[in-house]
Amino acid sequence: MKKEGYAPVILIPVKLPVVQRGENLRPIIFRTVELDKTRISSRARRLAGKYQLDARLAQVVLNEADDVCGGVHGFILTIRQGMLSANAGVDVKNSPAGNAILWPALPNYSASVIRKYLELKAHVRLGVIIVDSRVTPLRLGTTGLTIGLSGFQPIQDERGRYDLYHRRVRVTQTNVVDDLAAAAHLLMGECDERIGVVVIRNARINLGRFSSSQAKLSMKKCLVGSSLVNFAKV
Repeated sequence: MKKEGYAPVILIPVKLPVVQRGENLRPIIFRTVELDKTRISSRARRLAGKYQLDARLAQVVLNEADDVCGGVHGFILTIRQGMLSANAGVDVKNSPAGNAILWPALPNYSASVIRKYLELKAHVRLGVIIVDSRVTPLRLGTTGLTIGLSGFQPIQDERGRYDLYHRRVRVTQTNVVDDLAAAAHLLMGECDERIGVVVIRNARINLGRFSSSQAKLSMKKCLVGSSLVNFAKV
């Protein structure tokens, strides 16, 4: 990829109306769950007691999580769809009272539905990222995480190139999609901003048939994940 002479990347925030539960949004798959209708297991009650959570929320987290790794006050550390996440992506913030918002069941499919709809309407080729917030180990605050992707290559392989001192790059690969997710998250915010969409122009991406699974790493190869050998037995 050529690094010089490129146009500056432009991010345009798009404010959306408040989405009501049950509202029909043609290109978007919107998932909520009513907490009072959640049947609570004994394991959820134990997790709720250990990490000071609403037992109903703990159960929804268990329903969504693939594995539970531990937790802290108010949060359960989980693996969901191959990603380390707090509470398996379940969130009560910005959801109607008594409800929790979930990740799409099939995030890459959801991104593909949105991409095809937008390409048809706008008559252009583009990529779509579905973004949620995440925490970074040993860092305070949230940043952006890609949970779904369609339409462009998520990873830029730097191996084989040379650094400033003409040393051959051996291991570095740039996670382009999460860099873009973090940039979008900066504008979208976490509270009442209602910035539901960010349009990114001039991003240095390679369009094509790609998904977020190509940006994932197995537990065995991950620096953090490989250290989480003993899952919480609760």
